[in-house]
Amino acid sequence: MDKKQLRKELKSLRNRLSKAEVAAKSASICQKITAGSIYRDAQVVMAYLAFGNEVNIDAVITDALQKGKTVCVPFITGPHTMQAVQLKTWADVAVGAYGIRTAAQDAPVITPQDIDLVLVPGLGFDLSGGRIGMGAGFYDRFLKDCRNAVKTGITYDILLREKIICDEHDEKIDFLITESQAAKCR
Repeated sequence: MDKKQLRKELKSLRNRLSKAEVAAKSASICQKITAGSIYRDAQVVMAYLAFGNEVNIDAVITDALQKGKTVCVPFITGPHTMQAVQLKTWADVAVGAYGIRTAAQDAPVITPQDIDLVLVPGLGFDLSGGRIGMGAGFYDRFLKDCRNAVKTGITYDILLREKIICDEHDEKIDFLITESQAAKCR
C-alpha cells in the first residue's frame, strides 16, 4: 500500500473514533506520558495542540506548565516549515486557520537544540520508529534539528502498523506511547 492510500485508511480509522473514545484513550496516553522518566527529566517539552480526533495531550501541557517546565508548541512559518514557540499559559493559545489552535503570534521562539522531549503526532507509527504524518513534512524537517530531544510518537493502538515504509527524508522516533503501551523503538 502506498503512502497516499495508507494515509486515507488511517485517517478513516481515526475519524471513526467517538468523542468519548478519544477522551478515554487520550487520558490513558497522557497518564503514561506524565508517569515516564523521560517526561519527568525533561525541562523543555514540545507538545502539540490536538485537532479533530488526534490524541489530545492538553493534560500533559497543563501538567508541564504547573511543574515549571518550558512548554513549546509548533507554529507554522511557511508552506512546509514550522518553529517551536513557547506557551507560557493557556491564554497564549489562539485559534488560527481552519479552526486549528496555535500559539499567539508574538510567542518566544525555542531553538530545536534546547528541546529535551518532543511529543510527535502522526497518522500512523510502527515499533521500529517509522511514522507517517499528514504529508507536508513539517515534523520531518523540524525533527532533524532536534538533536538532543527524545522524539516520542503519540498515537492510538488502532493506528499502529507492522511496518511504515519510510523514505530517506522521514525522521524516525525514539519512543512510542499509545493507550496500552509505552515502548522504546528500534
